[in-house]
Amino acid sequence: MIMFLHRRIKTVLVFIMIFSLTGCWSSKQIEERTFNVGVAIDSGEEHSEEKGFQRKGATYDKKDELTVTYQYVKTSTTKTEAQGAGQKKYINVSESGDSNHQMIRDISLRQEKPITFHHTKVIVINSELLKQQSLKELLDFYLWDNELRPSCLVFVSNGPAREVLESNKSEIIPAFRLIGMIDNSYRNTKILEPVSLAKLRGNFDSGQSYLLQNIYSLDGDIKFSGAAIINGKNNLLLETINEDEFQGINLLKRKITGGLIKTTEATSGKVIIYEIEALNTKIIPKVKKNNISFDVKIQSKGRISESWTSLTKSSKKKYLNDTEKLIELETEKIIKNAINKTQKDLHVDVAGFGNQLRIKYPQVWFKVKNNWDEIFSEIPINYSIKMEITDFGYREL
Repeated sequence: MIMFLHRRIKTVLVFIMIFSLTGCWSSKQIEERTFNVGVAIDSGEEHSEEKGFQRKGATYDKKDELTVTYQYVKTSTTKTEAQGAGQKKYINVSESGDSNHQMIRDISLRQEKPITFHHTKVIVINSELLKQQSLKELLDFYLWDNELRPSCLVFVSNGPAREVLESNKSEIIPAFRLIGMIDNSYRNTKILEPVSLAKLRGNFDSGQSYLLQNIYSLDGDIKFSGAAIINGKNNLLLETINEDEFQGINLLKRKITGGLIKTTEATSGKVIIYEIEALNTKIIPKVKKNNISFDVKIQSKGRISESWTSLTKSSKKKYLNDTEKLIELETEKIIKNAINKTQKDLHVDVAGFGNQLRIKYPQVWFKVKNNWDEIFSEIPINYSIKMEITDFGYREL
């Protein structure tokens, strides 16, 4: 009798477990959701659709301070739609207003599928807007909303941000293109390390100035070019620096592999390309009484990947020494030009000098941190650069 009851109980438990594995009761099909992958923020302007609705009286009390474009991936429901030739794989929808949260909710007044932000990859902000509106304020909703992941990356657009989320190629989803391009930072010294919402929170708290990757757009194509300097005190855009200036800052800020230094042979003027295989940068603060200074030491190993010069075997050693010296001089020139621009012209530290002072001399940093950018503009910097050529490829010397 006891064995029989045990079997009955086991049978009932098995049926209960089967019913519990039938799936989520509140599940929704993927076609019923709208997955946002990119956000573009511009100065406010009414679009033709909004103007049409307003003329008919479909509006509410608001100020058009911002125009936000939301990009989401198409979820095709039929085979014909999925295979449509030349059809874009994304849809952009714009909304104007004075509250990021309210604009997102107002999208549900115009379409049947509310936007979800679990898969948002990028936020692009217009540079002109950033000169007037604090980045911290513009991103307030996105920083604290629990639907948006802190790994979402932030960029600045030199021109309308919504144009960065357009492509002239149907197979490209612009938000994904940006993620792929920023991953190329290991190949080019003119690409900034990714700046995420999580990293920006630290920048906002520190009060130190920082960089964001700058983007140019043209007829559906885009290019990374230079960087936007954001003032740490007010989080407004101070100025945009060009590619060469940004390269100099980047050589100081991070470990680089795969970047290139281009120089020219002294007498012939022919091109020589040095590819960085390893680079170690040290920013060393020095404090004597009330005087602060910095030593910058750079050591690199790399290869000559391209050379338009010709030489004989007997001149190999001289060629090696002369070329290393040329590369060292060119690297110092690139860095000095960048530091002169930021330190002397703009009075801002975006290369991490203040952070090194904070680490080694915390008591000194405590005294100067509130006015660091101005103090930094008068501090002397000494350079020591050593570039070692270890490889010439397959060419014979």
